[in-house]
Formats: sequence, structure tokens, C-alpha cells
Amino acid sequence: MSRFSLKKFMPPAETVKNSKSLRFLGSLLDDPNLFHMNRRSVSKAFFWGVFIGLLPPIPIHTPVAASAALVTRANLPLTIAACWIANPITIPFIMYAFYHLGRSILHMEPAPDMEFTWAWLTHEFEIIWRPYLLGSLIGASSLSTLAYFLSNYMWRLNVKRRWYARQKHRAVEHQLDN
Repeated sequence: MSRFSLKKFMPPAETVKNSKSLRFLGSLLDDPNLFHMNRRSVSKAFFWGVFIGLLPPIPIHTPVAASAALVTRANLPLTIAACWIANPITIPFIMYAFYHLGRSILHMEPAPDMEFTWAWLTHEFEIIWRPYLLGSLIGASSLSTLAYFLSNYMWRLNVKRRWYARQKHRAVEHQLDN
């Protein structure tokens, strides 16, 4: 994962600044550091994007992720992109996994007769929501920390690989010159 490969997929700064969902940030988006690609800003972007994206589904996770990027000076477009790890396709799987994670931590039995109706979900708070919320907090915290360290490691690995390739190229050039 290099800065150049990530930049291919990133929208221009003007596109992000003109986004309807981020208008509330106004002139705060004028900071050029929000669009720089370096190891620290990318790692922080993955942390906040994955953390906010994996929290219980809230309809405003993009503005929350943008606010977190502003406060922590993470790469804004990458933070917003990473928070979409939870999308309409992945949300049921994430909710299912986090429910069972929380249920196993709380040593609870699975919910009997699962129905997907609003009345059943609100009535069964103890059985469904308590383990799901606990699983969400633990899962989001652990996976976002993993994303932070993994992106940091991949960035460093890529830098080392490029450095060794440059050294090898220089050694070959030096041998050709002699």
C-alpha cells in the first residue's frame, strides 16, 4: 500500500469540499493537511474509519467520520471511504457477528424465535441489543486497532521494499560505471 496506489482511488480535494454531506464543516475543510498522504494520517484514517463504520448502524456515520478526521488530522477522504466498510451488503453479517461476540462474552443463550420486526427488536432489548452493543464496542475497537497497526506496518514495509530496490538499482549502476 503506497501513497501512489492510494492516490489513484482518492477523489480530488475539491470534490470532497463540495460534498453535500460535509457542507456543515465549512472552512474547516480548507486545511491542506487533511488531504496529505503520509503514514500517520493514513493509519489514523483507517483507525477512525473502521471504528466509526463498525459501530451500530447510524445514518450519520459519514459526518461523524469526517469530524473525527478533522479533530485528529487524519486523511479525510480515506477516513470517509474506510467508514463505508459497513454498507448495506455487509451490515447484516457485521451485526450477526457482533451479536454473537457480545452473547459469548456475556455468557447468554441465543435469542429464541428471531423475527425481524421492529416490535420484536424493541421488546427484546435485553436479549438482542445488550449483547449486540457490547459486541459492537469490542469488535469495533479491536478491528480498528488492527487496521491502524496493519496499515502502519504495510506502509513501512512498502517504504523498505522501495528503499532496497533503489539501493539495488544504484549498486547495478555503480558496477556498470566501473
